[in-house]
Amino acid sequence: MKTKEKNMEHELLVLFRKMIRIDLSAYLQELSREEFYMLDLLSKQIQEKEIEGMKVSSIAEALDISSPAVSRMLGGMERKGYILRKVNPHNRRNTIVKITKNGQKIYDKTESQMNRLLDHVTKRVGQEDMEELLRLWNRVAEAFLEETKFELKI
Repeated sequence: MKTKEKNMEHELLVLFRKMIRIDLSAYLQELSREEFYMLDLLSKQIQEKEIEGMKVSSIAEALDISSPAVSRMLGGMERKGYILRKVNPHNRRNTIVKITKNGQKIYDKTESQMNRLLDHVTKRVGQEDMEELLRLWNRVAEAFLEETKFELKI
């Protein structure tokens, strides 16, 4: 393998380690990263689509995780008072998940903190460079996802 390719591979692995080490806990308040993603999804989907709540299967699909994993996570979030689960009156086999006022409040507070952090980072890096990074990082992530799915099937 060429030295330039070897260096690039090494730099990419170092970058992955750096990204993993980023500690967002101070910005996430009392939420775990996964709870924040869940509340983000619920809040935005319910507002944008003007719906009462989301089905567990829709959440699982949107977050690309299994329905049983979503159900486990929802159980903890329900105990904390962030969400409510109700049986869909039109189809009793489906559970509808809603964000509570408390869940929306903690989400809004956390989103504000995260946006402040992202604004600071964007100012340091520059808007154009951030847009280019997002475009390229999405391409890289998609390539990795496709490659790892392919590798796992073999």
